[in-house]
Amino acid sequence: MTNYSSSNYPQKFSVDVFSERRPLSEDPWLRIGEFDDLNQAINTCKKVVDDFLNSRVSSVKSADQLIADFLYHGDMPAIKGAENLNSFYIYEYLAQRCREILPT
Repeated sequence: MTNYSSSNYPQKFSVDVFSERRPLSEDPWLRIGEFDDLNQAINTCKKVVDDFLNSRVSSVKSADQLIADFLYHGDMPAIKGAENLNSFYIYEYLAQRCREILPT
């Protein structure tokens, strides 16, 4: 796991999730937290993914099915702050976790 030094980034990091399940009259982006520490923001994003995967693992038979299930139904977390810092790669993390949960 990579640890990032927050001292290089003076602003807060917000974690927002994109959900297509929200009513059309509402913004599809929902803020779930603000953090001074980048690692906390990354861990929050991972928790969003992990919570979904853990809730669906019993209904699929393969890592590829679990990935597809998340892509169709899961909330997509994103870190905002430090000029869109590329610190959490959701697709990479998703594939890694699904293969850990359901190895082929």
